[in-house]
Amino acid sequence: MFNTKKADGASAASGSPGKSFEPALLPSARLTPAYEKTRTSNHSIVDECLAMRGDLESAGDILVKGKVLGNIKCKVLIIDTDALVEGGVEAEEVIIRGNSKGTINAGRVRLEKTATVDSEICHQTFSAEEGARIKGALRCKEDPVDGEADAVVSTAESRPAKTASVLSVVPEASA
Repeated sequence: MFNTKKADGASAASGSPGKSFEPALLPSARLTPAYEKTRTSNHSIVDECLAMRGDLESAGDILVKGKVLGNIKCKVLIIDTDALVEGGVEAEEVIIRGNSKGTINAGRVRLEKTATVDSEICHQTFSAEEGARIKGALRCKEDPVDGEADAVVSTAESRPAKTASVLSVVPEASA
């Protein structure tokens, strides 16, 4: 009567073992659209309701939506809008939409327009959207995770940056 059509040699109503069903996420469990673009199967999330103190290390990706006070080592780190990471970061790629204070060592660093960064950034490639706020130093390296900086980009140095372009600078407050 219902579902009498055979699928892969078995009744569709019998729940054949060859088929796998993935339950739908509840609306409250869905991830933000921005993270969906960068999502992999091996990721961890620091939720916006969470403030962590201590070091984090992951073989996968980490999305920070809350606050982390400590060092982070991972493959890809995303600091979401209104999030804060205060400590050292070591990753293949860092995407900052929120706030970061501390040293960042990464192959690729991308600051989006909502980013506020007070850091020394050691990178191979660097990009910043217009509106990103940067206070600190940019250091271009051949291998940012291992070794010292190859070139320092600052006002004291006369040579141009290899890959860095600062689109907006935060003026220092007078004391």
